[in-house]
Amino acid sequence: MPHRLLLVLCLLGTLQATPIPDGGKNVLPSDWQNSAQARGSKQFWKVEKSDFGEHGKGWRVEVLDDKATPNQLQLSCFLEGDVKSGEKMLLAFEARCVPGSSANDSGRVTAVVENKEPGFKKLGQDGIDISTQWETRFLPFPATADSKHGITHATLMLGGRKQTIEVANMRLLNFGKSFDLSKLPLPYLHYPGREADAPWRKAAMERIEKLRTKDITIEVVDAKGQPVRDAKVGVELKRHAFAFGTAVKAKLMMGDDEQSKKYRDIVDQNFSAIVLENDLKNEAWETGASNDDKTYRQQWATGALAWAKERGMRTRGHCLCWGPWQPWSEKLKDNPQAIHDRVMKHLDDVIRGTGKLVDEWDAVNHPIGWEDPRRTVDQVVGRNFYAEVFKAAKARTSAPLFINEDQMLRPGRQQEEFYGVIKELIAQGAAPDGIGNQAHFHRSYLPGAEEMLRISDRFAALVPNLELTEFDVKTNGDEQLEADWLRDTLIMAYSHPAYTGVMLWVFWEGGGWKPECALWRKDWSEKPNAKVWRDLVGKQWRTKADGSTDAMGRFTTRGHRGLYEVSVEAGGKKTTIPFNTEGGSGILRVVR
Repeated sequence: MPHRLLLVLCLLGTLQATPIPDGGKNVLPSDWQNSAQARGSKQFWKVEKSDFGEHGKGWRVEVLDDKATPNQLQLSCFLEGDVKSGEKMLLAFEARCVPGSSANDSGRVTAVVENKEPGFKKLGQDGIDISTQWETRFLPFPATADSKHGITHATLMLGGRKQTIEVANMRLLNFGKSFDLSKLPLPYLHYPGREADAPWRKAAMERIEKLRTKDITIEVVDAKGQPVRDAKVGVELKRHAFAFGTAVKAKLMMGDDEQSKKYRDIVDQNFSAIVLENDLKNEAWETGASNDDKTYRQQWATGALAWAKERGMRTRGHCLCWGPWQPWSEKLKDNPQAIHDRVMKHLDDVIRGTGKLVDEWDAVNHPIGWEDPRRTVDQVVGRNFYAEVFKAAKARTSAPLFINEDQMLRPGRQQEEFYGVIKELIAQGAAPDGIGNQAHFHRSYLPGAEEMLRISDRFAALVPNLELTEFDVKTNGDEQLEADWLRDTLIMAYSHPAYTGVMLWVFWEGGGWKPECALWRKDWSEKPNAKVWRDLVGKQWRTKADGSTDAMGRFTTRGHRGLYEVSVEAGGKKTTIPFNTEGGSGILRVVR
């Protein structure tokens, strides 16, 4: 066994043996075995209650058909006690995979605590591997919603592979809001390539140096065009050409209180691009037209975009058309023309209203959506509808148009249908200028960087520009995993020639979707993932150099591509000049 693998296995064993702290209150029935219900078709599984001796009472589940999806086979139990958002929880159970019952003698379950309605809001979730030895399995998490009596379930989903799982003594312990989540047992998650010396990372860093940097020459001459020797020159990258960006809320961007000022300062100091989280979507844009709404105002939206443009940032527009049904569109299911007309009206209004303030648009967002079978507006309005959206947008703006969907890097329905939609658009003469991968990740599935690079190659063969447009990762409170995954995703994308940016979908815990995925806490203290971002984007990949011109009046260095501030001092006078290294030779001539 390789030394590294042995080390990881030892670490796994050590962490899984961590004792459960005192003080947790079980919010599942004490007789979990008889309270749990098996939900699933008999054609897919056999289930029976069993007594597993020292491990406790529970269930034996034999999955007969790997065609059953995980959520088709469930052991589910209502909560008895209450859970409030922010309380620290620990789902624990004993389990083993019966030897010989599955490929490689390995089992897997998805553990989830969720409100079944409305919207299947998840309090916590993770995929858990099950070995052939009886072990205590853990899912620690901060609850992301309140439980609801008679609606909230703790569930084990067992479909997806042929396996026989024995599970006993399941409990859900509530440790309260003030408990330190890091004190709960947390197994180490080893995604492919996470180790510090993984070979893929060295190769990626070498590609970054080749692809993302270029020679920069500052040539200083006098009024007669003669070289100026020994002029002092400084070059400092102010904004990356690559969109290292984040979603923002226009209201916070335009506020005049101290929180808004801090919000803008963090954006200004750490990002080279922004996207408005909701402000340009159809209902928000329409609501904001009066400019007296408490949440959305068009003057806030255009003001935030103008603020970013003044500072050399790239801006994304999100979005012109939303694929899945929304309340307004679902009401019009029987009137496809009305859906068509409202989308086209929004497209026209928002492009005219933002003008040159938007550098690129998500023309179609969620073209296939997350539901299986698919439920999207094009299925009612017509197969050519998305192509019509792209063509209408192209007629109104020269900004690049993206098609934006989630789970592009995960094998399965969404990836394949998304690929198919893009091919169809190309065939219809409405090829997107870019492909946006929303990149919402969860610790239950974190692909290795080499797999992500391979899938990126596949999509880049269709459309040469790719972007991670809404990055976040839910880790059930594992902040080191958050940081490591952000590090490797940034390196992966920046090292691939097709990627033009990585946009976070939340950067501050005090404002944004999935606040638990933020880089800065509500009090603006940095989480480990913020330190990763600032180290890579703000230090390792941010060029600052100085020196003196040679006999030819030249100072040369190599730097990451983007907008620079160049200072030249000669003859007792100092000049500061902006210089964008993109789209040219990389040579700036300064007359002194």
